[in-house]
Amino acid sequence: MHITQKDIARNLGISLITVSRAFNNSGYVSPELKKRILDYAKRQSYVPHRASQILVRNKTRRIAVFTSTFPSFVWDDIEKGVLSAAGYIRLLNYEVRFFRIPDFDTECYLKTLRSEIRNGLDAAAFLCGRMYRTEEIVALAEKAGIPYIFYNVDDPETNRICYIGTDYSSGGRLVANFIGKSLSLKGAGKVLVIGVNEDVDRMTDGPDINAKRIRGFLEVLNSQYPFAASRVEYIDVKSATGIGSQIKGLLKDNEGRVDAVYFVPAYIDGFLDGLETYDYRRAITLLHDVNDQALGCLEKGRLTAMVFQDPVLQGYTAVRTLENILESKIRERQRDIEIVHTLIFRENINYLKNHYLLSRFQEE
Repeated sequence: MHITQKDIARNLGISLITVSRAFNNSGYVSPELKKRILDYAKRQSYVPHRASQILVRNKTRRIAVFTSTFPSFVWDDIEKGVLSAAGYIRLLNYEVRFFRIPDFDTECYLKTLRSEIRNGLDAAAFLCGRMYRTEEIVALAEKAGIPYIFYNVDDPETNRICYIGTDYSSGGRLVANFIGKSLSLKGAGKVLVIGVNEDVDRMTDGPDINAKRIRGFLEVLNSQYPFAASRVEYIDVKSATGIGSQIKGLLKDNEGRVDAVYFVPAYIDGFLDGLETYDYRRAITLLHDVNDQALGCLEKGRLTAMVFQDPVLQGYTAVRTLENILESKIRERQRDIEIVHTLIFRENINYLKNHYLLSRFQEE
């Protein structure tokens, strides 16, 4: 039989209210007696009943998750995961709010965060990085005494409790190994890597996701597959020539001249439009992230594979981690949680479809 707080009180010869105070940090219990209670409970493998804790707390806890607006398909998936977790912990007296902050609008970010703090915010998941002034956002949260985590990009110099997201360099390394092993059958090959120039559009010196992916890719390809000659071309987001036109121009210039194309940035619609326009059926074509158009190109064989980093799981894990932080009263740095990259091919596309189907069931 499972031991209860009433059993602990009886066995230790103390009152039930004292045991309850020790577990819920409510009312005064001497440090020595509290340690005695908790040590005994640990030896007996006692686990507090969540419903009882909620009744004692008698307070709605509020969590906020902050995202940006581009690329929308990523934040749509993050939101699916957030809503799934929110539906579960709503029964445990939690309220979860999801905010899409306009890109590069730190003032809107700070205004929204201030409003949430005034409304009793208990914990937050922040998207920061290069498009927002991270130090101001973090300073506001720390002044309010709110525990926070980072996801999507990490800034280890802050007092965040943990990072939930991917190692972006590992995504590039995964692609390099796939392309390298595929081209090794020929003993040679030309690889076109398409990146984006982010230096012109940033507010801080935070992590550059695309640069990390390219760096990981080139490290592996150059060291392990030297027979594969790679060339990196960059899209200029400030150019008068549109992004889609630049992508199509690169694909047109390299049609029939390369054996593999690795597309790195989030402008995947332009890349997929280019694959529909030019003949790349004999080349290996890969990109990061997933949307409906990419799924269609994968099914038709125009796209070889997609790098999937499961944003639904990322959003879900962010909320459940914040719940755990609040319930356990954690404030010190914890182990980071890595969302592992997966390659999606036409042959295992049902993995992705089933994943999204499950997330819809969880929301309902």
